[in-house]
Amino acid sequence: MLSTLLVVIDGLRATDVPKMPFLAELARCGVSYGQARSVAPSLTRPAAASLATGAAPGATGIAGNRLWADGHPIDTGRPDHLELLRSLRGNRLLPVPTLGEHLADHGRKLVAVGTGSNGCTLLLNPGAVDGHGAVIGAHPSGHDAFYARPESVRRRLAGNTPRAAGGQFPELDWATDLIVDYVMPELTPDVLVVWSGELDEVQHGHGVDCPAGDDALSAIDRRLRRLIDRVREQAPHIDVIVTADHGFSNATHALDVAEMTSPIPPPLSGDVQLVHNNGGLLVYPRRRLRTGEANAVLDAIMSAGWSGPTFADGGTVPGVLSLADLCSAQRADDGLLAYVSLTYYDRHGDIRVGHSTQNGDAHLAGGHGSTSSADMRIPLVLNGPSCRTGHETQHPADHLDIPATICRLMGLPIPPSMSGRVLSEASLRGAGNGSEPPKNRRVVAERSASDVTTAHFQEFSGRQYFLTAERHRT
Repeated sequence: MLSTLLVVIDGLRATDVPKMPFLAELARCGVSYGQARSVAPSLTRPAAASLATGAAPGATGIAGNRLWADGHPIDTGRPDHLELLRSLRGNRLLPVPTLGEHLADHGRKLVAVGTGSNGCTLLLNPGAVDGHGAVIGAHPSGHDAFYARPESVRRRLAGNTPRAAGGQFPELDWATDLIVDYVMPELTPDVLVVWSGELDEVQHGHGVDCPAGDDALSAIDRRLRRLIDRVREQAPHIDVIVTADHGFSNATHALDVAEMTSPIPPPLSGDVQLVHNNGGLLVYPRRRLRTGEANAVLDAIMSAGWSGPTFADGGTVPGVLSLADLCSAQRADDGLLAYVSLTYYDRHGDIRVGHSTQNGDAHLAGGHGSTSSADMRIPLVLNGPSCRTGHETQHPADHLDIPATICRLMGLPIPPSMSGRVLSEASLRGAGNGSEPPKNRRVVAERSASDVTTAHFQEFSGRQYFLTAERHRT
């Protein structure tokens, strides 16, 4: 019997909620978090993997929408690329247990339905390939226009594909009909995850706070109402959680990866792989680098005019922050050398938001992936019979907390692999996390007196939350 519905609206900013009457009503009648944050890097598939596991990107090994693994470029939005990654990782896509697997161990079931990339949908429940629940991807274009696992679900839905036309965002209407007509009565999930990818596509093309984006918010809000109303007709006592994977920012300039490689010393330029991720850049070594060589690469990146806050483990390059502080301990076999946020403040105090491209890709009007507050801050709303009503909290929260909270709402034990906390201040069942306020912490890395990077954290209830990082060049 369905007990929890998790809805993720790709690219929804916390400041967009007032533009969505139904979502704002859910927040007013439930619990809303004013300090909710994305995982870092603030990208779609890292968020999906963390929502699936309650573990940080360093633990899931999904640090970007695009990765470099054993000499292979991996687009994590493509299920075939994820299957390659699975094979490279010893037949396990995510190295930590997932919520879907945990539910299956206790006789429960998770089903994920997504209208974003089908790879994103798969990451929400990768165990569906082995029969742990199901995933259904409704993305209507490309080589994988329809995706479902396990195979029995794919065969059952053969021919029932999303409509290619028929009004704005027909995939969302299709997904709602599929959920109430098939998923709930036949697959009988205990937890249902619905991922809406439409807003993200609009804002990439048009930027934020634009007429097209406002129209998309209105259309998605209407469909959110329809989805929740129809689901609650069959399951009136469900708890609903609505959030986003990341925020959004408008771009001030574009950077091609070839241009970004040029500062790296020529003897080392062929030994590193730069992987573009919109507002962030992942740096991988193509071979094992000595400490001096890694430092030379990091120093070159820090010296480049386009680089913002830079995170790496090991080395002593001035201005570089710890990667472990950002996204937890990185899996050694993933080989990530550094993550670079492409947002910084120039000497005039103006924000510069770089978005990376490759091979002449179109310059996007808006994007995400940086450590800026615009990209990191997200909405988080809980509404249902297990939740308090009319409550807004400034307690910090992020994606890692959601799987642990779902387990607690269902009365299940929380596996040790989930590093998030239970959002007990939102629940009628919990005693809350006390009145002790979060402790703010800053980490400052100076490259010079006129070039300073500052990372901001909050510590609360045994957890450290990354809030934002900015680099100021005066």
